Formats: sequence, structure tokens, C-alpha cells
Amino acid sequence: MATNLALQLQVIEPDTDLNSIMIGNSRYSDDVWDLRPFITAKSTKESHKYIRFEYITNAEMKKTVKQYAYYKLGKMKPQTVRGYINSSLPMFIEFCSLNGIHSFTDVTLEDYLNFNLWMKDEKKVAIGTGFRSCHVVEEIIRIGQIKGWNVPRFHLPKTETACQLWPVQKTMKTNKTKPIPEDVFDKILYHAVHDEKDVLTKAGIIIQSQTGLRINEVLSIQEGCVKRTADGYDYMEVTLGKTEKGEPIIHKIFINDLVKDAIVELSEYTAELRKESGLKELFVIRYHGIRVLNGSKWVEKRLPHFIERHDIRDNKGELYPLKSHQFRATFVRELIKRKVPIAMIMKQYSHVSIEMTAHYLTLQEEEVKEIYSDMILSPESKIAGLRAKEIKGKLDDLFHGKTEAEIDNVITDLAKTMSFNPLPTGVCLYDFRRGNCTDGDGCFFYNCPNYITEVQFYPILKDELDLLEKEMARLKELGHEREWQKQYIKYKHLKPLVESLEVQLNGKESVG
Repeated sequence: MATNLALQLQVIEPDTDLNSIMIGNSRYSDDVWDLRPFITAKSTKESHKYIRFEYITNAEMKKTVKQYAYYKLGKMKPQTVRGYINSSLPMFIEFCSLNGIHSFTDVTLEDYLNFNLWMKDEKKVAIGTGFRSCHVVEEIIRIGQIKGWNVPRFHLPKTETACQLWPVQKTMKTNKTKPIPEDVFDKILYHAVHDEKDVLTKAGIIIQSQTGLRINEVLSIQEGCVKRTADGYDYMEVTLGKTEKGEPIIHKIFINDLVKDAIVELSEYTAELRKESGLKELFVIRYHGIRVLNGSKWVEKRLPHFIERHDIRDNKGELYPLKSHQFRATFVRELIKRKVPIAMIMKQYSHVSIEMTAHYLTLQEEEVKEIYSDMILSPESKIAGLRAKEIKGKLDDLFHGKTEAEIDNVITDLAKTMSFNPLPTGVCLYDFRRGNCTDGDGCFFYNCPNYITEVQFYPILKDELDLLEKEMARLKELGHEREWQKQYIKYKHLKPLVESLEVQLNGKESVG
């Protein structure tokens, strides 16, 4: 197991001897808490396995911070607590030192607000950094007031001040992960399969693109991870870290030949390193010893270098700014296009005996809706359906004069307010809160005014139209007039949709 979600710690009573309390390899009274027994993931930096308190010179302040750290270790992952104490809190300690504040009890509401202004004006920190520092200080005060620690008694607002002073949600909204454009995705996969010489980079890109796994999940795979079901399907065992219970668990994921071949090549390539080091993971490198490839190095160095090496550019002619998490969003889009039922992507497979595809549980409903909203509502979308022209007109008015980031916000807000029900070939804008559709198949009946589709679904709809025409020709030949009439009703509504998408695919602007 890579890490516990939280630690089972001894309760500290007023008369508890603090020297008797052990945290990992350290005593409570130590200035450094060694958390290595709790953080065994090889990808975690060695320095990130310790919580350090030496930078807090005032004994009273250090005592309060330790109380907070101990409390949080019982609530969340040790790595997160370490980040709070050693990355987010030092900014506040520095501010206190500059302003002659020697204890949390000396902090006034004015000091707290001045701290945030100091971070903004003097330090010019990023919004995320400011939010995290503000959040930790605020938590120490809030929790300390309840627990009776030495903290100020001033009244903090009910809603978290950090969110108001540092509107991190707004910045996150404009940075939502979008799927990789199809032409760029094709180039990435082509160069990874045919041209990439670095075996680890090649394998990582192929596995991510074909499974939708997070990079840390990909880097967790070990020798012997590829297996086969009794009926001949290949699958891979992988450690999924982000789960409902917070505990890492092993899942089995179906894989195709591209992934299988990449794992075979990777396994052979790193065999000697694994033999020498005793490590089981396949993504191992020789760098200051032999270690598992680090997820942050993958994001910061390997992906950008891959893009540069193969000169992969976007539609503006610039090097494509590929982000690791985009493979996941792209994978969802490809599932949708392949008519994998949305319920299968979003809901638990309680009815399936083998949990091969259970990693789809981690594809959140919001992620799926984001893919659909971008597909249907973005300025570049090419849509068809009875209300397509009306919707496009309203969208054009909404987007007029707005920046790309502002348009992203509009789309996100629209997706939340609209009744937005994903279908295998588009979306239904019918609001189910008003009751069921008049017809059980209403969403799929192509003349329904609530049905909207987009050019990405064109191949599916075109195939359906071709099959329908063949079936109608067969029924005509057999003289089955009634059956032919039934098919013709569907054909009459499907053909204009396909033709409308074809017009837009050929570069004309009309929607119908």
C-alpha cells in the first residue's frame, strides 16, 4: 500500500506525556517528524517524507503548529499535512517574524487581513499559493478555538475567508482540462508508436492515451501486470490511488495490442535495472541511483520534450501545450464516440461480475458533462437538430466580444443551468424533472426538438443512415411495405441531420 489516508493516532489528554507519543520514527517533541513508515510510495521524494518544525523559532507558536499537524494527520494523508506545514505555513511565520508577532494568541483580525495583503502586494504570490497559506492559518485559528489551543479569539466569518480573498475556484474554472484536438491526438499517437526512441516516454504516452489512466497510476504498473481472461481478453493490473475510500487498490483494466506491445517492450528495456535494484515497477530509471520515474518529471519535462522532438503543433502553428490529464478527457470523448453507454462510464458496475472496467468509476459525471458541453456549446461546434439554429444564434450573442477564458466560463455555467443529458449520439435537452418523456425512446427519436448532435458524432450517424438505407432496400425488395414505412419515418428525420453535419464538415456555416 503506497500511503494511508489518515493515521490512527493516540488521543492527547491534558496529562499525556508528549515524549511518550511516537509519530512514525519520531517523538512528538522532536523538531522533525519522520513519516517514512507511513509514506512508502517510491515516487515520493525522500525530503517529502518528513514534517519539519525547526523554522518556527517561537516555542509557543511551534506548540500550536504541532497540535494542528497532529490533528490533521488523523484526518488526511501524511503528504498533504507535510505540504501544509512545510510549504503553505512558512509564509505566515515569515510575516509574523517581520511584524514582531511571537504567538498565535497575539494575532489580531487586522494582522490576518494584512498578511493576505502582504502576500498579494509584497510577495506577489500566485492565487493558489495565497489561498493555501490563508487556508492553513484560518484552519489553525478555527480548529484551535474549538480545541482550546493558544489561538486568537477574534470571530472569523462563517464562510471561509480564503475563498473570498483568493478566488481560486474562478481560476480553476478557466483552466479546465479539455480533450486533445483529434488531429493533434493522431500526431501524438503516431509519433509515440513509430518514431519515439525513449522507451519510457513511448510506453507512458501509449498507455495513457489508450486507458485514460492518470500518470501516477500508469507509473505504478509492475512486472507481470499483463494477464489474460479465460475467454482470451488481455488486461492489466494497476494501482488506482484516488478511490471512494481513499485507499489505493488494485484494478484490472482491459488493454489493446498497442498497450500490450508497449508493456512488453518496456519490461524488456528495464529488466536489468529492476534486477539490479530489486524494484518491481516497470517505469524505472537510473538517476542518482535506480528509482521509479517521477510523475512531476513526466509532466514538466518528458511531455514537453516529446512535443518539441516531434514538432507537434496546434492550429495556430504553435507547439501544442500538452498536459498529462488531457489524455483522460480525450479517452472519455473517444468512449462517447464509440457509443459506450454513458451510464457505463459514470455509474458503478454492480451488475458486472468482473470488475475489469471499474476504473471508469473515477471518470466523474462532471468530467463527462464538460466533454459534452464543450462539444455542443463551444464557438467552434457544428451542431444539427431542430433547435440547432436557435441555440447557435443565442450562443453567438453570448460569446460576442468575450475572451477565450470568458467563453470557457460561459460554457461551464450554461452546462450547469441547462438540463443536459448525454446520449450515445448527442445530447437531450429535455428536463427529466418534469417527468418522463412521452415516448420511452424519445431521446433517440431523431425528430425530437430536444435532441442536438455535433459533427464528432457524424461517423456514427452516417453508419446508421447507411445501414438504414440497406435495410429499407431489402424490405422494398421483399415487398414488406409496413416494415419499410416504419424505417422510413426514422430515415426521414435522420437523413437531414446527417446532411446538415456534412455541409458543416465541408466548411459551410449553415446549421439545421
